Amino acid sequence: MLKLEVLNTAFKGKQFKFKDGLLVGGGPNCQIRAQHGEMQETHAKFYTDAKKPMVEIACKEAHLFVNGRDVVRHELRHGDELVIGPLRFRVVDDSRMSSGAMRLDQLMADLATSESQEIFDFAKEDLFYRTTKDPSLRKSIAFALPSRDRFIDQAQIFLSRLTKNSGMDEEKFDGFMTCLKELILNAHRHGHKYDETKTITIKYLDLGDRISLSIADEGPGFDHKALLASVNDKDAASAARDRYQAGGFGGLGFKLITGLADELSYNESGNQVTFVMKKLTKEE
Repeated sequence: MLKLEVLNTAFKGKQFKFKDGLLVGGGPNCQIRAQHGEMQETHAKFYTDAKKPMVEIACKEAHLFVNGRDVVRHELRHGDELVIGPLRFRVVDDSRMSSGAMRLDQLMADLATSESQEIFDFAKEDLFYRTTKDPSLRKSIAFALPSRDRFIDQAQIFLSRLTKNSGMDEEKFDGFMTCLKELILNAHRHGHKYDETKTITIKYLDLGDRISLSIADEGPGFDHKALLASVNDKDAASAARDRYQAGGFGGLGFKLITGLADELSYNESGNQVTFVMKKLTKEE
């Protein structure tokens, strides 16, 4: 059973059982309430999607932080730390409490975000060769590439080989590559406006049962929360048309990615996106 343990305020240590429809905010309809300038009337909602426990922002003005990342939605796992307005929570899975082992994905995430991680120059380094000689690079690697079609195509082939050899099944692999292509091209076309002097930075992380990929561009970013809201409120074709006319990321691609990725998050400005894909279609 999942629970939300309060980490701050006078209610530190109190636990709330996860349940469908649980709301957090400042309004009277919320089961967990806090009056604060950073808290929206209905700030976040908890629900189950395909038997997966999820949390999601309840309005476009809200911010939801999971393990330090500003996200739109997130599948809950034991040990996750959430920040909702002024409130901080830890996700507790009773079935995992007997294990003293630290979560592998948390350890790897800490490694990936470490400032000491080397970022290779994809245009100068032969990463195909490097990963055959150093198996650790098949688990965690970061590289920067010029925002040019030639290097983007090569990077997709490189990441395709890494992912295919990771044990990801065919259906999830197809979804992973679809998300990768949409997001890296979005960085080139919309983030950089085809400016080939700019650089795209990619971080690949094999977390054991899933793959995490982060793509950052040098553009000003965009209002990803407003786009998500528009995609949810409209059909995909209408959202894509509106975004295209505004010179932004097409709604069709964004709607496709949100449907395929198991997790999707942006930084505050919107010029860095991270998506996570489980390796198996059905968990064993």
